[in-house]
Amino acid sequence: MFTFVAFPLYAVLLTSVQTERDVRSPDLSLIPTYLDFSHYQAVLTPGHIVPVVEGMMNSLFVSLVAAIIAVALAAPAAYALHRLHVPGGRYILAAMVSVYVLPTLLFIIPLYIAWISVGLHDTYAGLIIPYVAFLLPFTVWILGSFVKAVPAEVEEAARIDGASPLQILTRIVTPLILPGVFACLLLGFILSWVEFLTPLLFTSDITILTVALGLYRSTFDIQIGQLAASAVLTALPVIVITLIFQKRLQEVIVVGADK
Repeated sequence: MFTFVAFPLYAVLLTSVQTERDVRSPDLSLIPTYLDFSHYQAVLTPGHIVPVVEGMMNSLFVSLVAAIIAVALAAPAAYALHRLHVPGGRYILAAMVSVYVLPTLLFIIPLYIAWISVGLHDTYAGLIIPYVAFLLPFTVWILGSFVKAVPAEVEEAARIDGASPLQILTRIVTPLILPGVFACLLLGFILSWVEFLTPLLFTSDITILTVALGLYRSTFDIQIGQLAASAVLTALPVIVITLIFQKRLQEVIVVGADK
């Protein structure tokens, strides 16, 4: 299993540090005898066909904002649906799952028509809103598991002392579920960073191009080595975050699997 995951990553990394002539050679060795970083230098040059730096800055902005908004909306929603006995709460939670069960295009196409009508096409808001909509159900489900793990006696004691539901949420529950909040922020950022379909449909302006879309649009007019270097650079933030916060992310995945 590890080989299936690691080998493609190694192949891309190897391709990025070999000359174009050797990359296209059938005699390319899996163990490099030299390291050539000219592909990295080329793709980081201003005006290159792959806007790596611009794409990373755009992806950083929309991914951060989308993750923060999704968690900010999901935390009170998860608390209300799992603690306050909202009428029809179970049906609301079930309806949220439909976002992931039904084909994505079923939601994207009407949104595309609406975005054109209201002028949100080719804007950051036009990307962030679908990102948040996609992240929100998943985040509500995950944070709901953390909310349910908070002892009800703690909230009851605060309620007896006169705390309102909002005060219980902000001063009692939120500090206790901070590990889940942080992990959901990380996962939301990663999922937004690698998202491809949304920017493909909702952007055509190169100035707000994201990294995933930038790589796709440059595949026909670029050297393979430079494309590999671009892929390594754009994947680097996700790989670093995953390695550093591996335990936090595993916690979220395990909680989601237990649902």
